[in-house]
Amino acid sequence: MLPAVLFALLSAGAVVGVTMAPKSTGEMAVVFPPLTDELTAWAIVREAGGLIVSPTQLSNIVVAYAPDDQFQNRVRKLGALFFVAARGLCGPAAVQDA
Repeated sequence: MLPAVLFALLSAGAVVGVTMAPKSTGEMAVVFPPLTDELTAWAIVREAGGLIVSPTQLSNIVVAYAPDDQFQNRVRKLGALFFVAARGLCGPAAVQDA
């Protein structure tokens, strides 16, 4: 039974990895360590040469626009953990009417 469960988990992980992988340029969600606040995340993205697109539901994840294929390397050196497609929980926060 254990091999079947492990195979199912690995398969699910591979599917999520492929569908949530960002392109090397363009819009992507940048994930920072959990205690990173939104303003710090924005400052790091700008310092790495990216543009801010939107906050997300989580303060340590921001949606950024990567102008070139070296953006991920630069922002990773400044503290980003990883990058995912800007969808779902990692997508732009919905604007609520006042």
